[in-house]
Parts: sequence; C-alpha cells; structure tokens
Amino acid sequence: MKRRLDPDSRIPWYYPVLLCLFIICTILSCGCVEEKSPEINKTITIGILLPLTGELAGRGNECLNGSILAIEEINKNGGIRSKEGRLLRYLIADSKGNATIGAMKTKEFILNHTVTALVGAYQSNVVIAATQIAEQYKTPFMVNTGISDVIIERGYSYTFRIIPTVDDYAHTKVEFLESMNQRLINPIKTVALIYENTAFGTSAALAEHKFLKRGGFTIPIDTSYVAADVDNYLEEIRRTVREKPDAIFTTTYLKDGIIISRELKNAGFTGPVIDSGGGTISQAFIDALGPDAEGIYSVSEFVYSLPAVRDLNKRYYARFGVNLSGASAHTYQTILVLSDALERAASLENEDIRTALSETNITSDMDILIPDDYISFSPEGQNEYSRLTMMQVQNGSWTTVWPDAYAESTQATNPDKP
Repeated sequence: MKRRLDPDSRIPWYYPVLLCLFIICTILSCGCVEEKSPEINKTITIGILLPLTGELAGRGNECLNGSILAIEEINKNGGIRSKEGRLLRYLIADSKGNATIGAMKTKEFILNHTVTALVGAYQSNVVIAATQIAEQYKTPFMVNTGISDVIIERGYSYTFRIIPTVDDYAHTKVEFLESMNQRLINPIKTVALIYENTAFGTSAALAEHKFLKRGGFTIPIDTSYVAADVDNYLEEIRRTVREKPDAIFTTTYLKDGIIISRELKNAGFTGPVIDSGGGTISQAFIDALGPDAEGIYSVSEFVYSLPAVRDLNKRYYARFGVNLSGASAHTYQTILVLSDALERAASLENEDIRTALSETNITSDMDILIPDDYISFSPEGQNEYSRLTMMQVQNGSWTTVWPDAYAESTQATNPDKP
C-alpha cells in the first residue's frame, strides 16, 4: 500500500531558496576568484596571492595584471607544450595586506584547489608567512616581490625569488651616493633613515646601516614609523630634517611615501631623497605630490629602455590602458620563469617542478625584462644575477638616471650642493 504524503509534511517553499543561498555562500567563502578556462583536467592551476583590497590594492592589482597578461600570452602561444599543450589556469586570492590572511589563503589554495604552484605576494611579511605554508606542503612558491632576506634565509626548498636581496637594495643606494659624490663640490657625508616598522622596512634599514658604515657615511638619525598611523609620526619626520642630514633614505609604500615626501618638502629639506621603491615608482605618486615629486629618487627593478620592456609595455597598455610598472613587470617575469620550469620539469609533480626551478638558467637571448644578464637560482632560491637601477622624477615622469648603461637622462641634482 502506497503511503500518501501528509500535506503538512511537504517541503516549505522557502527551503530551495535557503539551499541556493547556502551554496552561494559556500562558494564565496573559499575566498578565491576563478579565471574562466578550459576543462580543469587539461590545465595547470596556478594560485596568485596579492593585496587586492586595502591600502596596497593599487600595487596588488598591477601585479595581478602582469600575471594575467603573461598567462594569456603563454596560452595563446600553445600553453606548456611539453605537457601536451596544457593551458595555464589561475585562481586569485586577496591577502588584504595581512600575513595571517595570506597564510590562510595559501593553505586553501593547496588543500582545497590543489594548485601546481603559487605566485605572490608583494609584501615581505605576507611572503614570509605564505612561503612557510608552501614549504610545509611542498608546493613551489614564486616570489614576485618582497625583499626581506628572511624569505630566502630559512633553508626552504620550494621558495624562489627573482628580485634582488635587501642587501642589493641598500648597496645600490650607497653606490649611487658614491657616484653622486664624484661630481658634487660638497659631497654627501650624512644620511638619515626613515622606514616603516615591518619586515620590509626594518630589513632595509639594517642593510642600509651596514653599507653606509662601510662607505664611510654617518647616520645622524634613524626613524621608524607604523605605516597605518604615519600621520602621527610627522613630528618625527620634521625632527629628521632638523638634524640637517645631507641625504635621506626612505623605505615606504605608496600612501605613506606620499605623506612623508610631502612633509619633508614642507619642512624645508632640499637634499636627495632616495626611496626603496615599495610604491613610489608609480604615476599615482607623482600625481599626488605634483611639483613636490620633482627630483625624488627611487631604486628600481626594471628600466623602460630595455627593448623587451618597451615591447611588453605596448602590449600591457593595449590590454589594461595604463603603462607597465615595476610590480607588473616583475610579476610578468615571474610567470615566464615558472612557465620555463614547467616546460622542463620531468612531470607536474611538485618535486619535479621544484627541481626544474632550481635548474633555471635563463640567458639574455630569452625574454628578460629586468636589468639582469641571466636568471638562475642559488641553493637558497635567490636569483643570483639580479641587479637594480636608480630612477628620478623629472618633468613629471620617472626616468632612469643610473647606472650609465641604462640611463635615459642625467641626474637633475645641482652639482654645487646635494
């Protein structure tokens, strides 16, 4: 005998609605944005971790654009040909500029999405946290930016970084001062430091102390600040100017870099200000400061004068409507290096990809966008051939001024005084 359903036991009309809402919330809770791509089993999945909201969203999105363009071009040219032409598929996660969130998203990438490799994460503190998770799960992590040497000093096997070390940044600043002194009547002797109190800033300051001391310079004042609270450190910035240093080294991101540069100008400082390039080399920095940006220097990881960079900039502008930046160029380069390793890897197993990355030997006859003759990794995962240049704001644009081999213009500093 068939049993009739009691009319009162029917599923209420709103249950399907609640079920749909539950499914949508479950999808959103993973925190990843998936790029539309062919069938998953015919692709290689890369997880991209960047600060896409918050104060560093501008830089994070520049990095994202660089990675998207590289992946699109690789796929258009046949994908990873040695792996049956598999196309690259990418997933995106927002670190929100927070190391804890970055570590959590990294773990989600690995456990929930079985990514083949990871790229990120722009900030040193987020990179340090994220690579610790990647190492734990033996997943290759390509560092696009993040200069703290803690990243490559922990003996990790799955972390690879193409940009220079923090020592390289500090040494470049000091070498530039030494070259400047050769043409100054009153040479620079004292250098003040201003830096944010994070892994990025403190590691830079420690390295600058080391190389300034070796170069015979003295440091009359050393000022650290909390980036999120920089407005409450303006008196410390003014005190730095009152110490009358000949030059000032800054290590900042975009927002705090703008505030500090403006305050230095308002306080009457006229000597060279040389930043570490954490966010200053952008049109946004110049637009915010206007004429006050003129003459400011910054270390740079790339130069527009390189033919490969000029060609890429045309494609990048056509795709996104803005010019290439150091952040986008480095992330594009990082994807190319990863693609090269995927081509050479014996398989798509993590260990084989790690081995291929460790054997990277990209020479100048390939697409090298940064001022390096080669890209090859040390046992610690550091690109052994990375170099830096110096840029200066001239007539409303960032221009490469040093070393001479890459200079697009001469330095605008008055030779009679720093």
